[in-house]
Amino acid sequence: MRFWTHALLLGLLAGCVSRPPQNVFVLGTTTAAAPGMRDDTGRRVIEVKPVLIPDHLDTTDILLRTGTNELIASTTGIWGERLSIGITQALTSALSRRVPAALVIDNSPATRPALQVLVDVTALQVRAGGDCVLIARWTILRSRSDAGLRQATANAPTTASAQGSFVTHADAGDVGVVACINAGIEQLADQVATQLQ
Repeated sequence: MRFWTHALLLGLLAGCVSRPPQNVFVLGTTTAAAPGMRDDTGRRVIEVKPVLIPDHLDTTDILLRTGTNELIASTTGIWGERLSIGITQALTSALSRRVPAALVIDNSPATRPALQVLVDVTALQVRAGGDCVLIARWTILRSRSDAGLRQATANAPTTASAQGSFVTHADAGDVGVVACINAGIEQLADQVATQLQ
């Protein structure tokens, strides 16, 4: 009986020892909301479909690459939502700022959108205090007919080289990682917005 009492007490004490609190991060930049209501009548609708990312990255863990085939989760921070959701929302917001004449949304509209944006992030590799690489392909579909299909494919992180690979530097810590990924999304939005206009 005494053994079980000790085991129970040790279990309760172990439960009280928790890991340090983690910071919660979201992607995108904050913008001041315009006061009052906005009339969206007559604006073309651009729908951003959910962004696809590699399955092993679609988590709330902030994952850092430490070797060729090794990822570790940050112990000090997590994403506020699954990474694919965060990237979709950040891209939608960035496109809204770049194409203000259109209504850019990331949920299914009541009416058929004029354009749909499909994005596939094929690689997202982050090394804290090192390189950050985001590579994406995107397709822009006109909803009216298959004949109106426009397609664009490119690598899209923060800086481009002549070879089409894009690399930026991630400062140390979770804040540096978040800033680096945000920069990659902003660069992607620049390129997609050019196609939308």
